[in-house]
Amino acid sequence: MKGWTSIVHGLQWLREVFEPATREKAKGKPQVLICDGHDSHITASWLEHCRKNNIILLVLPPHSSHLTQPLDVGVFKLLKTFMASAIEPLISTELHQILKAEWLSAFVEAHDNAFSSKNI
Repeated sequence: MKGWTSIVHGLQWLREVFEPATREKAKGKPQVLICDGHDSHITASWLEHCRKNNIILLVLPPHSSHLTQPLDVGVFKLLKTFMASAIEPLISTELHQILKAEWLSAFVEAHDNAFSSKNI
């Protein structure tokens, strides 16, 4: 296994982070968890935990998360666009390096534009 997660880490996150963090807000109603088709999301242990804890699991079609995940399309795509616009003046000077302070300033501006109530 290579990458960011594994079956063990996925189940640990479900049990120790997602379910406890959403249980109180759900007030006994079903919780919905939208996942991609990663192996760590479709194990027997994962499905059993969801069943026992009233979690409805929705699995996105393979290779579609970039289109179907709302934050990817509605927020992070905008962040990428605003970030590119904010650093374009620095890149056009043909500098070989952007200072951390310059990058951070551009990121803050891009973040504020992309992460608005309307976009989210």
